[in-house]
Amino acid sequence: MSTGSTLAGVLRSTTLDALRSIRIHDAIVIGAGAAGGLAAQLLSEAGLRVLVLNAGNRQSPLRSPIRWMTGQIMRQLSDPSILKFIPPPIAYKARGPLKVLARRRQPIQSQCYAWERAPEAFVDDVDCPYTTPPDRPFIWFRSRQLGGRMTIPGHGRQYYRFSVDDFAPRDGLSPAWPVRPGELDPWYAMVERRLRLTGARENSPWVPDSELSSVVSPTPPEANLSAAINSRWPGAAVLLGRHAAPPDALEQASLTGRLLVRQGAIAREIEVDDSGKVQGVLWIDQESGTEVRTMAPLVFACASALESTRLLLLSRSPRNPQGIGAGSGTLGRFLMDHVMIKAEGIGPELLAGAQPEEGRCLYLPRFDRRTHTSPVGQRGFGVQIYQFPAVARSSYFIAVAFAEMLPRATNCVALNPSRRDAWGIPALHIDCDFGIEEYAQAAEQVAAMRELAEVAKVEIVRIDKTPPPPGSANHECGTARMGNNAATSILDPYNQCWDARGLYVTDSSCFPSQGSQNPTLTILALTARACDYAVRHYRADHN
Repeated sequence: MSTGSTLAGVLRSTTLDALRSIRIHDAIVIGAGAAGGLAAQLLSEAGLRVLVLNAGNRQSPLRSPIRWMTGQIMRQLSDPSILKFIPPPIAYKARGPLKVLARRRQPIQSQCYAWERAPEAFVDDVDCPYTTPPDRPFIWFRSRQLGGRMTIPGHGRQYYRFSVDDFAPRDGLSPAWPVRPGELDPWYAMVERRLRLTGARENSPWVPDSELSSVVSPTPPEANLSAAINSRWPGAAVLLGRHAAPPDALEQASLTGRLLVRQGAIAREIEVDDSGKVQGVLWIDQESGTEVRTMAPLVFACASALESTRLLLLSRSPRNPQGIGAGSGTLGRFLMDHVMIKAEGIGPELLAGAQPEEGRCLYLPRFDRRTHTSPVGQRGFGVQIYQFPAVARSSYFIAVAFAEMLPRATNCVALNPSRRDAWGIPALHIDCDFGIEEYAQAAEQVAAMRELAEVAKVEIVRIDKTPPPPGSANHECGTARMGNNAATSILDPYNQCWDARGLYVTDSSCFPSQGSQNPTLTILALTARACDYAVRHYRADHN
């Protein structure tokens, strides 16, 4: 992630000596991805002095020359614009040998589609291990850079609201979210204005309209494909994808003069006093190799779904012997990820004006309902379609279907004390798999991909016959769910830990269920709402 001049100055000035000279901060934010960046911005704009602890540390090409060189070549071969000069199958094959070079240090991360364009943005799997059962793999893609996965080239940049049915599923297979109908709407709107979303208003029954800064019309190729889809399935809703460039939340927070950011800060434990109030964070400084204790009455854990839960599990004390929130029996449980099916192929030449900006696509929400044959209330899937100009008067077609995964207590994470990371911290053991429902849904997704290719006059060159392992969709959610009852959830309706007042968890670990949409917009809306609640209570306490 490139940094603005003000943020660059903050990074330089946040030295270990400077931090040790500060007795207490107003708030600590753990993680600098989507949730962490927005939390830092909103809390500092509200007048609080904020410290962001981010685990990532920029690596020099001199320290990792092969990884750096591989990244430079892969970035060129993975850029969609190169398809105008190199046939897609050749570009795809050329990337294969380069992945072999990465497997020694990044055997998991190199499986991510976006790894090819920025290998340095992903963690080193040797330094950051995790374990799974031999027959139940989980693909955990991790980025510890400023901005998180959101800033990696190739990231979908898709932002969609959840519907009433997403917040209160009607099949009874998961609890309703602890939010009233419409309660998140003002927070969605506030986040959308800050993102400066691009898209169209289409009044979809599945995805509520967003506040858009740029309203656009379909390009001729998008209009043609939309017409073909609507002709085949009059019940299908074809939307222009709602997208935006990664926000500059940390740069904006830096402008307040109340932000500090320490990179290479590995959070080890969240400390809670005997009365159940958060005290601060114990963390490891990579640069010095020392352990540091930093105090604050507010802590926002935004490290990503599994990293935040790992931190809760690590935070043990006489009051919370198995970790913060473990007394409910739900900490680490109900892990979810979208069931993903991807198809790629060669289509006809696109008309003029067909090269879309990054993130632009057609979105088919709840495409499982295109024929109105699936029961009302059943969980389903949506499809994102991308087309790029290619060589020999052709186009390259990519369609990705994301289906909702049911939350099951058996899909869980726990600490593995026999496996530790490079800093001596116990790694996670992840035990997760799809169920019968997900595999049945995946078969429908495969059929839908083939039908879409037929309508688009596309010859498929690659399609998933079965879904890749959980985690592959990059949309992992759950394991520290929010709810109305401390006996069945980790977080209250405002994302505050029942067992630790002043501790908020606002990344996707808080999701009770997943929906079929990309989760980022809902993560941001929940973060904005939690920040407002936390600031109001902070001011009341200090007055």
